[in-house]
Amino acid sequence: MNKRGWIKIIEAFMAIVLLLGFLFVIIGNYNSSQIDNSAVQKNNLAVLNGIENDLTLRNLVFLAELDSSSDDFGFPQGLKDYLEEKTPVGQNCSLYICSLESPCTLNSDVNTQIYSSQIILFSDSSSYSPRKLKIFCHGNEVLA
Repeated sequence: MNKRGWIKIIEAFMAIVLLLGFLFVIIGNYNSSQIDNSAVQKNNLAVLNGIENDLTLRNLVFLAELDSSSDDFGFPQGLKDYLEEKTPVGQNCSLYICSLESPCTLNSDVNTQIYSSQIILFSDSSSYSPRKLKIFCHGNEVLA
């Protein structure tokens, strides 16, 4: 009986099983990170759309100073409260109100992955005062 042939077959089978195991772990991690990214983006858009559709919050945007952020003193408390209420656990989000011409960039140095979304709000047909409303969200994990 040729035992060496069976041993080679078992070794090859075990090598294939190990490679497939590593592939499944890598693919599983990649898919879960993509799902997390999608959830953050959906939440960002939900926050912005909520502000856009709520007349009280929308008016607070037009009363706020231009080029201000939710981290600044004097930012409308109603918008801060809404942002805190809608921010998922483990995320830090900042809301910025800017003019259309402003680049509206994040003012802090953060070493994590940052997700941003923006919308443009127009007051009404009688007065022209558009505002850019931008949200930046990032997690607590630090990138290496």
